[in-house]
Amino acid sequence: MDPNLFAVDGERLFEVLVAIIVLSFFIERALSLVFENRLLVQKLSKKGVKEPITLIVAFLVCRHWDFDAISVVFVKERTQFWGHLLTAAVVAGGSKASIKLFQDVMGAMSTAEEERKKLNQAEVEKNVGKVKTA
Repeated sequence: MDPNLFAVDGERLFEVLVAIIVLSFFIERALSLVFENRLLVQKLSKKGVKEPITLIVAFLVCRHWDFDAISVVFVKERTQFWGHLLTAAVVAGGSKASIKLFQDVMGAMSTAEEERKKLNQAEVEKNVGKVKTA
């Protein structure tokens, strides 16, 4: 077997990583219209639906624009379903990382997200008070 079959081109890898990061930001910002809506934040914040929705949207985008990072990095002739899915999972996970960057490191968040965090903090303090009195 030719060892050059698995040689990774650093420039191509860098371009794919940049594309993943940019796509993650696009998807995160597009979905913020839904996820940061006050009504949805209150109703869905503890349901665990953000991640599956983000994965589905990322998959649809990757599939529509035929973006399969694995096939690009390993220079395959065609893109594949599994490559689209894995790329979408990385993009969806990257959008979560960008949310953490903006909210936790930079302190930038919507008012709906600020309210959600305040509600969660109040609930935690309430539960801690119950434990101390018990």
